[in-house]
Amino acid sequence: MKPRPLPPPRFGLAIDWETTGYSIPNYASQHSGISFGAAIFDTKSFEVVDSLYVEIHPDPSKIWDDGAERIHGLSKEYLAANAITRDEAACQLASLVIKWIGTGKVMVLGHRVHFDIAFTDDLMSVIDVKFEWDPIKIDSAAIGAVFLNETSSDGVFRACGFNDRNEHNALEDILLTLESIRIIKMQYLKGIA
Repeated sequence: MKPRPLPPPRFGLAIDWETTGYSIPNYASQHSGISFGAAIFDTKSFEVVDSLYVEIHPDPSKIWDDGAERIHGLSKEYLAANAITRDEAACQLASLVIKWIGTGKVMVLGHRVHFDIAFTDDLMSVIDVKFEWDPIKIDSAAIGAVFLNETSSDGVFRACGFNDRNEHNALEDILLTLESIRIIKMQYLKGIA
């Protein structure tokens, strides 16, 4: 008799990062995460149950890309005056995840989710914490490609009825990503009913 698959966890972590740039193939190897928006969501309804926005001092050993700054608008000077340390940010994220998900596997949702995982892993390493990622990862870029013929976050958001944005804020982006996934799911379910 085959074992039954485990049901999805009750809550997941949706996360979006603004960064100093990225490297390929290991996104966070040469660049630093400087803000994240995290939302704990109900995995059935995709409703947000808790959220967190943090701005972080960049890792001085990593590259600062002026092109990335033009996208998110977070300057070195602004972060020097307003951001928190990487240790503090990691502790806040760990507390949010432990509060809602515990210490087991973390189902993650993001746009190009492997980018978000790389920067999350990099941040958490400063406090010697490694999230155990659930095999189920929800990637809005892949879902957008399949259902909307769109792979950019702005394209997915437009297709779901949201207005264009001038700047990227990590919390706003992840909340729009979650709502877009919820809309796509509801449209799909309506279409097969």
